[in-house]
Amino acid sequence: MTMTNASNCGFLRFRALAGIAICLFSGALTACTPPGQRMFNPDAGKPPKPYIPPAPPAKPAPAPFLQIVAGTPREEWGPAVERSTKLALSRRPGILFIVSVLSPEAASPAAQVKSLETLTQQDGQAVADRIVAAGAPASQVQIEAKTDPSSPKGRIRIDLR
Repeated sequence: MTMTNASNCGFLRFRALAGIAICLFSGALTACTPPGQRMFNPDAGKPPKPYIPPAPPAKPAPAPFLQIVAGTPREEWGPAVERSTKLALSRRPGILFIVSVLSPEAASPAAQVKSLETLTQQDGQAVADRIVAAGAPASQVQIEAKTDPSSPKGRIRIDLR
């Protein structure tokens, strides 16, 4: 088959256009980034994050040396306080007795203050006086008052330091 000049010219144009099309197509392909691992998994290739468990709950407060429910008659708690005071002083003569008056939460701040004052003057002071009567110097007895919302009734705690 012989090619004429007219058909040769059309073929050359076709070849030139095809070459330009291939160059443009290959240029467009090289401008695109190939699909990577993160196309289907956004965490692919990232270092793993170890699971750190939460901290364990805090240990509960130590049990008090003695604890008395507010309103308990003196005849019931008096001998125990006296015996415990003498035992503690025989082991450590310079020990500090902390008498904590714990009042339940009241409806208003004024009622809370009144409840703390009443418990401190009646029960807290009576316990402190009994500790002093058992042989502890008054300088080794400390009284403090706190609100304790977890307790429905007032308490007197005796802690040692």
